[in-house]
Amino acid sequence: MGLPVQTKQILISGANVVLRVGLDDAATFIFGLVSNVSYNENFQVQKANVIGHLGPVSMDPQDYSCEITIGAFVANVSEHSSDLVGDKGNMSINPWIPARETALNDGSKFGYLDFYDSNKDKVLAAFKGVIVSSSGVQVEGGGYVRQNIQMMALERISLVP
Repeated sequence: MGLPVQTKQILISGANVVLRVGLDDAATFIFGLVSNVSYNENFQVQKANVIGHLGPVSMDPQDYSCEITIGAFVANVSEHSSDLVGDKGNMSINPWIPARETALNDGSKFGYLDFYDSNKDKVLAAFKGVIVSSSGVQVEGGGYVRQNIQMMALERISLVP
């Protein structure tokens, strides 16, 4: 049995997303070799329950957090290389992951981070006040080495559609 036919429309309609980081949206550089990015916003909601009433009578926001997850390939690029790193990236993300003493001295903060669709020249999601919250390495047999990075942001910037 043959496979379903995929049209050119399906193959070219997706986004080509890169991860950009900088002090603000005007001064960004691209991290190359990023395999996946995602974010989750969490709104802690307080319910007001009343005795004798089924369900809450109101719900109010109490707290907010925004978590960003990044999977990046560990680049095998020499420090003297001037070549671009993957998908027009200026550099690998790995040197930007802070060591313990650097993290304690605010070495893990970024003013701005976004997910940028280079096909449509459009920012899909943007964040301000970003800090690295955890980092790890994933090695799979016969596969690539990946850096798994968790970040937190003060807020996701609302974008005009």
